[in-house]
Amino acid sequence: MKKLIMSDLDNTLLPINTQEKFVEIWFSDVAKKFYDFGLNQAEALNAVNDGCRAMMLNDGKKRNDEVFYETAERVSGYERDILDAVLMNYYYTAFSRVREITEENPFAPRIAELMREKSEHTVIATMPLFPLIACDTRMRWTGIDAGMFDLVTSYDQSSYAKPNPLYYQEIMERFQVSAEETLMIGNDVREDIIPCASLGIDVFLVTDHIITHDLDYRRFRQGSCEELIEYLEDL
Repeated sequence: MKKLIMSDLDNTLLPINTQEKFVEIWFSDVAKKFYDFGLNQAEALNAVNDGCRAMMLNDGKKRNDEVFYETAERVSGYERDILDAVLMNYYYTAFSRVREITEENPFAPRIAELMREKSEHTVIATMPLFPLIACDTRMRWTGIDAGMFDLVTSYDQSSYAKPNPLYYQEIMERFQVSAEETLMIGNDVREDIIPCASLGIDVFLVTDHIITHDLDYRRFRQGSCEELIEYLEDL
């Protein structure tokens, strides 16, 4: 048993063909939305790009969404309400096109179920650059949803981003648990596994869609989604 079990989403529970294609579709469709709303596409996209970069470098003094919109407002000259209206419209409509590059994961619902059975608190520790609607939409494509977890790290719930270990530390502090009481499940050696291991968090590296960044991962507990289920059942 653990007090807290966290799991990454993209390519851990939700297989995505390529991250590059995800970014390509996302930027293309967001650009179309800015055009539909009568905004200058170049200025708005620069604002979004710089806002995302600012979230990646956030030092924890503000929430990620605050950092994003403050940066985007400064770069584009558009107020937060205008930018937010466009982006929310996108997430409730055209964002579904991203599903074309995802695959089914029949193991995800069972993993989510075991996370609840084997811990007091469960978290989807996904890169916190998106609003909850974008996270929940992606989760539903694999048979789970945000309501099944105590926390999904959307951009208004985090003050750091991966691979900063403080992103994970912030989650543990929220639930008042120690590293020894925590398990992190992820597929990305640099973003999920090494930062958690540096804090003393127990880790499980999912290898179905592993991203290594050419880093050594042999020392970490690892296996397929099916093997993860076996591990959680015995936890």
